[in-house]
Amino acid sequence: MRTLYLAHEGAVLRREGERLRALAKGELLSDTPIHGLRQLVLVGSVTLTPAAIDLLVRNGVDTVFLSHRGRYRGRLVGVGSTHIHLRLAQYAMHTDPGRSLDVARAIVAGKLANQRALILRHARRHGTTDRLGAARRALAFLRTRLDAAHDFDALRGVEGAGAAAYFRAFGDLVRAPGFTFPNRNRRPPMDPINALLSFGYTLLANVVEAAVHVVGLDPFLGTLHAATTARPSLVCDLMEELRAPVVDALVLAALNRRAIKPEDFEDTLPDEPVVVPRETVRWFVTLFERHLERGAHYEPYGKRLTWRDIAEQQARRYARTVLGDAPTYEPLTTR
Repeated sequence: MRTLYLAHEGAVLRREGERLRALAKGELLSDTPIHGLRQLVLVGSVTLTPAAIDLLVRNGVDTVFLSHRGRYRGRLVGVGSTHIHLRLAQYAMHTDPGRSLDVARAIVAGKLANQRALILRHARRHGTTDRLGAARRALAFLRTRLDAAHDFDALRGVEGAGAAAYFRAFGDLVRAPGFTFPNRNRRPPMDPINALLSFGYTLLANVVEAAVHVVGLDPFLGTLHAATTARPSLVCDLMEELRAPVVDALVLAALNRRAIKPEDFEDTLPDEPVVVPRETVRWFVTLFERHLERGAHYEPYGKRLTWRDIAEQQARRYARTVLGDAPTYEPLTTR
């Protein structure tokens, strides 16, 4: 099962039998069999013919639309979940503040642990700094404060404090010349590092939402993130523990290994959003897919899995918690 990205402006995706052919100005960009295709991600102005839409829907291919800047625009899905008992159990858990809070607490614990693990891994390889040391200590302390968070506001306060401490030091993880990280900013991102982080989180959200649909959960009903119109709160929840090991680690590797350089971004005036050229977008998507396939050791199975498979297994862990087959949700933690 695989994902196909199409980020060529003006491309048209057509059906040819049981295959999808992407063309632009008469040039064949890709020729993909529908069998085994799990997800299609379209970046920018890409056209789907009616026959291609029919083929995608009939084969249950999750089709995601992003702007050329990587902003999520929407998705095309087929028949919804038939796992009605799982959905009912999910709604029941949502009305139980104690159970919901326990799950949300576990999610925050996983996020804090993985942010700290990324800093520790950098320190082992490249040494530490005062800011990295302060962030490491703050994240460790905040984990001890989770049990004292007796409501969602307090818990979200701990999560927010962890994010603030982590991103205050994030610039010290970047060793590549020509890049600076003054702070975490978005909507729109004002510098190349924030642009890559935001785009990476969008790509990660697509992976997690696909996993949630496969398992049969309602993507709009989470615990840590409150239910809000048009926001897939459960996807936001299950992303949290994956942000550092998937996206943050990828962005740092791409910069520090010079796979992406300052000249890969367009110059802008001060206080204007950064412009990411389409070629850089396509290259980052390639790096993202490689990183997903490389994956990591998944402790519950005792073997290495792709990050896409890990996201699905974590969604299944969540489902077992919802159904009462597991006492509480166990987040992914990395070393």
